[in-house]
Amino acid sequence: MTMERVRTLTSHPLPNDESAFSQRDFRNAMGSFATGICIVAANTTDGKAVGMTVNSFSSLSLDPPLVLFCLGVESTRSQAIIQAGKFNISMLGADQVEISNHFAKPGEGLALDGMVAPGENGAPVVPHALAVIECDLDSQHVGGDHIIMVGRATRVSVAPERDPLLYFHGSYRHIGDKV
Repeated sequence: MTMERVRTLTSHPLPNDESAFSQRDFRNAMGSFATGICIVAANTTDGKAVGMTVNSFSSLSLDPPLVLFCLGVESTRSQAIIQAGKFNISMLGADQVEISNHFAKPGEGLALDGMVAPGENGAPVVPHALAVIECDLDSQHVGGDHIIMVGRATRVSVAPERDPLLYFHGSYRHIGDKV
């Protein structure tokens, strides 16, 4: 890519600076980073399985084993996951688009019958996920309009290898040839 084709965007524009970026510009830039898709799930205070689709997931530490993901501050599902104190992260395979779509829809995020099963810690997991990380809530931090959740892994399981579900430039993708 030549330098002429790269659009430089500045978040703190000078007066009359036309290079300031919009939220859409920022979303487009972030969409240029391919991510995997996970379902974060917990039980509500009345025992119902609730989940949300996230792609803001990362390992944080090996010792102790910590992971992080981000939840929207305004979401009622976020509050349910925080209040539960235990949650599970299911990494989805390429054949689990419908599950991702279900938990990405606005609303309560309640699981349909057969969509999840209890993990060892009692929180829901997606059956046949590529991997599951069971967690206790370690800490939470406000970051803009999101809450950065840090979970301490208490158990992990990995399924036989198959292709992951990926997200890139606003749509699901599959792995291509190895480089």
